[in-house]
Amino acid sequence: MALTVEQLERKVVDLANLPTLPGILKKISKMTEGAESSAGDVAEVIATDQVLSAKVLRLVNSPVYGFPGRISSVTHAVVLLGFNVVKGLVLGTAVFDTLGQHGRGLWEHSLGCALFSRRLAQEKAMPDIEEVMIAGLLHDLGKVVLSYLFPERYEEAIADADTNRRHIALAERDVFSVDHARVASWVAREWHFPVRLSDPITYHHRPDLAKEKREAAAVVHVADILARGMGYGFCGDETLPELDHEAFQQLEIPFAQLDQIIEDVEMEYAAGADLFASGPEE
Repeated sequence: MALTVEQLERKVVDLANLPTLPGILKKISKMTEGAESSAGDVAEVIATDQVLSAKVLRLVNSPVYGFPGRISSVTHAVVLLGFNVVKGLVLGTAVFDTLGQHGRGLWEHSLGCALFSRRLAQEKAMPDIEEVMIAGLLHDLGKVVLSYLFPERYEEAIADADTNRRHIALAERDVFSVDHARVASWVAREWHFPVRLSDPITYHHRPDLAKEKREAAAVVHVADILARGMGYGFCGDETLPELDHEAFQQLEIPFAQLDQIIEDVEMEYAAGADLFASGPEE
């Protein structure tokens, strides 16, 4: 029996609050919501998880950032990256590690989108560059959730997208009555994402509908298409979504500069393809 949208939302909300997701996720999520927690407090919680500590240090020491000197302290990393970036990193890796065991292709695409998002945000001198990167990393969160909750039905959506050569979001709407962006918005709400993250995640296919952070949504929209065009990972279909020309024009990035951005991201992607891989840093 087909679920109503309301029933589907309840299942997604229940999943977002599952105790089977790492407990450290909820701790850090709560700590980063208030002003009373320090970087040291957050680092202390992260330090209890060897894998997560390694991921945070791998990120802050990666070519993506290029900080001078090696950073070996999780506290220092939290200060440099910021609470919301660390929170997004924790949530993203927890979701993919716990729910997306078979989603390697989607993770690779998400990393490519994250790197393009960061590079485009740098070009625009946006104030929250690292948070835009995390929005790019989490933009397809809804796909992970849908494929975990309904693996057989999500395979139907993928098959439909392949057979009819259309975008996965269209197939999702036929199968579930909602698409992955809508599902991600429910998770973002439950996890109390700031609007700087929730807007670009929710509206990365329709940046014109973003409530407050339209520029960030435009960045992730363009980054998603660029990552697809470069063949990074697999998003559930082989199509190239239609570019929102107004969003692209809003970024005011000349094509010559775009070529340089693509070249830069190619180097970063090659160097950081395992940036968020499981396991301690070697």
